[in-house]
Amino acid sequence: MFQRIMRVATLVGLVSIFAGSQPADAKYRYGKYSGGRGGGGGESGVFLFFDASLTNPRNTDAVLATIDQIQDFGGGTNVQFPVIPIWDDEFAGRVGIGYGWSNGNRLSLSFWGYSGDQTAAGNGPSGSTTYFHVGPPIFTGGDFIGDSGSPGFFDLTTEVDATLVDLAWARTQELADSFWMEWSLGLRYANYEETTAGDYDELNSTDAAFGQNSFAAAKSNEGDMIGARVAVHASYELSSHWSVGGGVGFSFLDGELTSSASMNPTGTVNSVAAPSSFASVVDDSRSGTIRDVDLGVTWRSTGDTFRLSFGWEQSLWEAIAADLVRNFPGTAAPLQPRDSVTFSGYKLGVYYRF
Repeated sequence: MFQRIMRVATLVGLVSIFAGSQPADAKYRYGKYSGGRGGGGGESGVFLFFDASLTNPRNTDAVLATIDQIQDFGGGTNVQFPVIPIWDDEFAGRVGIGYGWSNGNRLSLSFWGYSGDQTAAGNGPSGSTTYFHVGPPIFTGGDFIGDSGSPGFFDLTTEVDATLVDLAWARTQELADSFWMEWSLGLRYANYEETTAGDYDELNSTDAAFGQNSFAAAKSNEGDMIGARVAVHASYELSSHWSVGGGVGFSFLDGELTSSASMNPTGTVNSVAAPSSFASVVDDSRSGTIRDVDLGVTWRSTGDTFRLSFGWEQSLWEAIAADLVRNFPGTAAPLQPRDSVTFSGYKLGVYYRF
C-alpha cells in the first residue's frame, strides 16, 4: 500500500515539472496549423473532463468449478462444462483536469476507476462430479481433499477493481482541412485487483449430510505497475459543431504481482480432522502492457468551451492481470492460464474549459 501511495504521489508531483517545461513563446507550426483544439479555439485555459461508461470486464476466465456429468453406461455421454460468473455491465468513471495553451499544447491529470462483482452458486447434478478451482487442494499425507465433490456444491463471489492514473502532455495539430491529430506522451499508474471467496461442499445442498465436509476457499490477485504511455488520436470535423474521431494508446509498465490462495475445512466433520492449505506468490520484477482504443462522436459549443461526446472504448490489460494462483498440485481439472483482462463499453463524456 505504501508503494502504491508513493507512486501516485510521484505522478502528481511531476505535474509541476512538465508544466514548467512549457515555453511561454512556443510558436512552432507543423502542417497547416498547430493551435485551435489544444487550447480550445486558440485560447489558453484550464479545462475539466468527465467520462461515465457502462463497462464489462471481459476474458476474466474466473472459473469457479468444472462440472462433469457422468453417464457410465453404453451409449451414454460424459459432458463437462465450466462454471464462470456472468459479468453485467457496471458503471466506470474517469475524471480529469488540465491546462491548454493556445499553441496546441496541453497538460492533464486524470483518474479512471472500475469496480464490479458477480456471484455463482449451485449444486452439481445427481451422479456428477464437481471440480473445485479456488484455493489449493489440501494434501492429507496420502490423498488430496478440497479438490472435488460428488455431486458437489459451490457458492462464491468474484470481485474486480481496476484503477488508472494518467499524467499526459499532448499536442494538437491540424494536418489537413478539418482533420486534426493529437499526439500525447505521459506517465501511467495501473492497479488491478481480483478476489474470489466463498464455499464448497462435497455433497449438494439437498443431501442430509450436507455441511459435514465443507470448505471455505479464497484467492486474490493484484497487479501494481507504473510506466510510460504513448497515444495518438485523430478527428475529422463534419461541421462547425460536430466531429468524429478515434485513437489508440500503448502503455509499457513495470511493477509487481501479489497473489494468494487458501482452503480451510469448515464442515462439522472435516474441520476437526483435516488441515488447511495456503499459498502465496510475490514477484516484484514483472512487466505488463495496456492497449487502448476508442471511437466516438463529439458535439462542440461555439467557442469550444463545452463538449459532449458519445463513444466506445476498449482497454486490454496484459500480464498485470495474470492469475498466478491456479492449477496447484492436486488440482483435479487444470485450467488454461489467464494473464489478461479486457475492459470495454460505451461512454458518455463531458468537457468544459474555463
